[in-house]
Amino acid sequence: MGMSRYVLAATAARVADEMVGVALVLLALARTGDPVLAGLMVTAYAFPSVASGPVLGALLDRSPRRTIVLAGNGVLLAVTCLGITAALGRAPDALPLGLAAITGVALPLTSGGYSSLVPLLVPADGLARANSWDAASFGGAALLGPALAGTIAATLGPTEAMYGVAVLAAVGAAVTLALPRVARAAEDRPHLLRAVRDGLVHLATTPPLRGATLTTALASVAAGVLSTAFPLRAAEIGAGEAAGGYLWTALEVGSLLAVALLARRLLAGDRPERVVFGTAACYGLVMLAVPLAPNLVATLAVVALAGVATGVGLPAIMATRQRHTPAGLLAQVSVTGASVKIACFAVGAAVGGGLVPATGAGTAIALVAAGQLAAAGAGVLAARTRGQGPGRSGGRSRAALD
Repeated sequence: MGMSRYVLAATAARVADEMVGVALVLLALARTGDPVLAGLMVTAYAFPSVASGPVLGALLDRSPRRTIVLAGNGVLLAVTCLGITAALGRAPDALPLGLAAITGVALPLTSGGYSSLVPLLVPADGLARANSWDAASFGGAALLGPALAGTIAATLGPTEAMYGVAVLAAVGAAVTLALPRVARAAEDRPHLLRAVRDGLVHLATTPPLRGATLTTALASVAAGVLSTAFPLRAAEIGAGEAAGGYLWTALEVGSLLAVALLARRLLAGDRPERVVFGTAACYGLVMLAVPLAPNLVATLAVVALAGVATGVGLPAIMATRQRHTPAGLLAQVSVTGASVKIACFAVGAAVGGGLVPATGAGTAIALVAAGQLAAAGAGVLAARTRGQGPGRSGGRSRAALD
């Protein structure tokens, strides 16, 4: 019962998060007609997580009420969405930008923060299955969120799309409060700065964790280029830029299929970091075929296959963190990893804005594929470094339930 409530809470929060980018852009364009401001709104929402992730994770590890912290993140998103809706185009731009940045500070909690609860809600023998459900939550949100925001905006208006974000964020917060409340023992809560330092040192010096994190970070930079490359590739094959959204849908559908059909089998071993490296490499190999696809149908098929190739990577990185991180640092490592991925994707998206028009979308996608292969190789090398990180452990301890 706890895991089913968890999936509902995490999915509602993540769908709301996935709606934000689309809803912000559409509201800014409708209110101001300024694409630069629209882009700045998304950047203001995403970029603060670069600095906030390690601190948020340490705070979550130290908090006696993790579920209350996560619910507070949902309330913050709901309130700031209402504030942005009231201010955008009607007040100085600094106000809605500031509101977006405020809620963006807490953004990593929606991904890594929720995921850090999973080992505390299920027994050890149910962890692989629970990670698959958690990965499906990410994939389902990535699939549903943008489509829901676009549909509401098209039928009711962008203002109502922002209201939809607020409602879903509030629902996620309410369900989160119904989860079992988990906490570390009071005597096992180190000073905040020490906790931040310990978590970062552990992440950097535990070879399997370091390698897997490096792979996901570099892969996210490469994947960020696709935010520009997919629409322009769709135009190159005569389908129109709007069909780029279908390519993202195909990628997520393939990922969900992989999670449903392959995750438990591939993650049955004791080296989940190898799955991280393998999925990145397979993803890169399949993506090399995308520039060769002559039409939309063929491109959709190849991209869906690429989604299958990479789909198990998400539960694999979750399993890697859980296997190689002590319980007292898991929230920080998870949230820091999420913030790194968000930041790297944003960097890739910025690079793609100049790269794709200069090289053509097909060439840019081939470079993305090469980037995935390079990410896999770099991770393997980082994971082979001699030495053990502090606190490396294949086990985990359950927090007290109160």
